[in-house]
Amino acid sequence: MHRFVQLSYNKINLTEGQEGVRSSMELTIAVEEAVGRDDLIFVDLRSPAEYARASIPGSVNIPLFDNAEREKLGLRYHGEGDLAARRSALAMAAPKLPALLDAIAAAAGERIPVLYCWRGGLRSRSIHLLLDLAGIDSFRLLGGYRAYRRLVHRRLKSYPVQSTFVVLHGLTGTGKTAVITKLMEQGYPAIDLEGLACHRGSLFGAIGLGRQPSQKDFEALLLQELDRLNGAPRIAIEGEGRRIGRIHLPNFLAEAMERGEHLLLTAPLKLRAHRIVGEYLPALHLEEELNGIREAILSLRPRLGSAAVGQLLEDLAAGRYETVAASLCRNYYDLLYSDARPERRPFTAVIDSSEIDGAAEELAALLQPKETPAVK
Repeated sequence: MHRFVQLSYNKINLTEGQEGVRSSMELTIAVEEAVGRDDLIFVDLRSPAEYARASIPGSVNIPLFDNAEREKLGLRYHGEGDLAARRSALAMAAPKLPALLDAIAAAAGERIPVLYCWRGGLRSRSIHLLLDLAGIDSFRLLGGYRAYRRLVHRRLKSYPVQSTFVVLHGLTGTGKTAVITKLMEQGYPAIDLEGLACHRGSLFGAIGLGRQPSQKDFEALLLQELDRLNGAPRIAIEGEGRRIGRIHLPNFLAEAMERGEHLLLTAPLKLRAHRIVGEYLPALHLEEELNGIREAILSLRPRLGSAAVGQLLEDLAAGRYETVAASLCRNYYDLLYSDARPERRPFTAVIDSSEIDGAAEELAALLQPKETPAVK
């Protein structure tokens, strides 16, 4: 028997010939409980555009109305009022309701769908009641996505960090993200901030990675990771500034990282250039991404001068990618990374990351053994 935070009952009278009246029960669930259960799946009924702006991590988007329909209903509402908009909504939704209910049931599988829209209003309530009539168990999320967003904002405002962060520093190409990824694969507590932000945190950081998540989505993913690992003795994380692309780190996280233990990764310039090219290689075969690289190089003209930028563009066009990478490291990136200089910060350890596996093994010794549960 599931434990429900709140139950509300709405009676719906359906005339079914001689079968009389059927009673329908509406089950609602508070976001605080829903996020802590693994037998549920969040179903976002909002339009694809709303879903793209921000959503609950792990949710599936099964929209009641597409973007054009939602815009049309908005115009009808503002021009003719609520009743006219509702009638239009019913006419739009009616033909696709059977397929929509089937899609929700298929997405849920053995789990129970938790339906949400913006405020837990008409869209989620209507589909929830229809699922009940179809004999499909579901919940309606109280307060909708807005309630979830308020929960994330409230918790991140005063998050109680119970672990020590082991912060990795190093020049571009020393393999900080690769070491973090290796640790995560092996079950050690580590957070890939650049992966969550979909950005490498540099001038070329967005190349080949697609669109960054919204700030809201990043914070939701970050909270999920913190809750998973918080309480482990140490958590490995890459040293970042206050921003990763257009994503801002919460103040509490930046401060906790500053208080943590700081490690330095080192590797020869030639190897670093080779790694950088390997990371960007898929983008180098796409003209749109190449244009992004060219534009980023051109933006360096005030710092590097026209002659140096011209040489970089010439080497890029000729396919001398490691030459470009090495030059950018030597003349641009290495001059910026003041936090990767031993004289600027006392490091707990300096690790040669020429071999990623070896560096990950050395760092793992500073973290809790993987047999020790890291998940709260």
